[in-house]
Amino acid sequence: MTSRPISSLRLPGFALLQLINAGYTTVQDLQGISVEALAQELKVSLSDAEAILSVTQIPSYTQALGQPALTQSAASIAKTSEKISTGSRSADELLSGGLSSGQIIEISGPPGTPKEALAISIVKSFVEACQEVLFFDCQHMSSPATLDRILGTLGTTPDYLRLVHYSDITSLSELMVLIYNLPKLLESNPQASLLVINSISFPFQARQDLTISARNALLEKIKQAFTIAVTGHKLTIVTTSQLSTKILNADGSTGSFDTGAKGILVPQLGLAYLPGRAYRMILAAVNNTCGIIKLISTPGDPHGTRSSCSLSYEVTKNGTVS
Repeated sequence: MTSRPISSLRLPGFALLQLINAGYTTVQDLQGISVEALAQELKVSLSDAEAILSVTQIPSYTQALGQPALTQSAASIAKTSEKISTGSRSADELLSGGLSSGQIIEISGPPGTPKEALAISIVKSFVEACQEVLFFDCQHMSSPATLDRILGTLGTTPDYLRLVHYSDITSLSELMVLIYNLPKLLESNPQASLLVINSISFPFQARQDLTISARNALLEKIKQAFTIAVTGHKLTIVTTSQLSTKILNADGSTGSFDTGAKGILVPQLGLAYLPGRAYRMILAAVNNTCGIIKLISTPGDPHGTRSSCSLSYEVTKNGTVS
């Protein structure tokens, strides 16, 4: 029952959408939550929240699919439960062992930090596990030649070029075409396990003419597409993003250049495009070869209100992160 996707529940469409938008992807995510807490989070009545939770308690859901739960193959169980290394010992430690199927992670940092290198380290681990990868680069930060150089070191996986599907994204319009067509892309690539969107913030940065409402609508569409991909396809998603300066008043509220007391660096797209169960990781360089890596938010702490430990990273000679 724990890995049953939320989308398989027999609930009204509005209830499913509210659960997905809140970041719930599996029945396990709802285990242990009270009726009162769910009602408050989804902004629904207590009776509606109770009805939602009652559906998750039905033990025989697999019978509706004509297949008892015990007939699930060992390979299928392993695919949903095993973790794949990020290629970085520090990142693996922060993620409690690596990346799981259906997980989303944003890697951000200022210019000069190895965001793209860490993303490629993750690609390398998936290829080593013979998993297919969809790789989209929005800023020409990771060329096919770079991928070829790093993945070419995998002597035990000669078919690495077949496992990685690389494409350039040159504008916000092209990015949104990808997002709108993501379901069809996954249907045509059913073996894909990892989606990487490199420099996802860059197309937005290049469109200064976007109104706030238009920007928010596009970010919401990305969030919905990501939620469906991780829920329905168990796709792991990695994005990299630049940082921008956020001005804060002395009391911690958002300020302006006129009223602000200090500025802090935050991921450029904020939380708007990420489902609530995403991980957000930030890198800070000490020099060209080493620095600090830290989780700034997790599924259990989406707004980063609790402190998180920082660990060191190193850039290897072949350009990956350890």
